[in-house]
Amino acid sequence: MYPVSVKTTFDLPESLINDVKRIAKSRGTTARDVVWQALTRAVDEDGAAQPFVLADKSVPGVPTDLAVNADWAELRALAYGDRGGHDVSEAP
Repeated sequence: MYPVSVKTTFDLPESLINDVKRIAKSRGTTARDVVWQALTRAVDEDGAAQPFVLADKSVPGVPTDLAVNADWAELRALAYGDRGGHDVSEAP
């Protein structure tokens, strides 16, 4: 899965390193393999996470397709209505 190895350095608490070494010894493997397995598991879990889906909070009765093909002036008019708003490209 990861054919090329790259050497890198991480600053980790000594207590964590000691735990990793203890786990490696109890498993009959190396600290490197324990860290490799932990990082691989973290990456796999992150990839398996459900993608974020924004909840539909549209207002009933308001068509959502109004803004899909609108230009900036139309979007501004939809957002501000009769309350104003100004076009920043038309600076005074």
